[in-house]
Amino acid sequence: MHLRRLPELFCGFERRRGKAPTLYPVACAPQAWAACAPFALLQACLRLEIDAASSTVILRRPRLPRFLDWLSVRGLRIGDGTLDLMLRRHDSSVAVNLVRREGDAEVEVLL
Repeated sequence: MHLRRLPELFCGFERRRGKAPTLYPVACAPQAWAACAPFALLQACLRLEIDAASSTVILRRPRLPRFLDWLSVRGLRIGDGTLDLMLRRHDSSVAVNLVRREGDAEVEVLL
């Protein structure tokens, strides 16, 4: 992929074996919504909310897709703090472990 960027659009073009996604040379590259898509997907799966006023990360019934057994989140900054989290899928639930916490950051997991 050109400059290791995500494609601007995810649309109906068929995959071409051994080829990168179709380029859109006349468009802004990368567009903001395409660049943030992986993070928005992650936020939606984990049902992640940030309460900046209280330096708290909230996970409301987090889920991981079936193809993803675990996920490590490192260096998540909130307020003056930093968190490292490890999430593991167990059938229909996800276990959340706080691996490292620096500063005043907090984690709430609501099942």
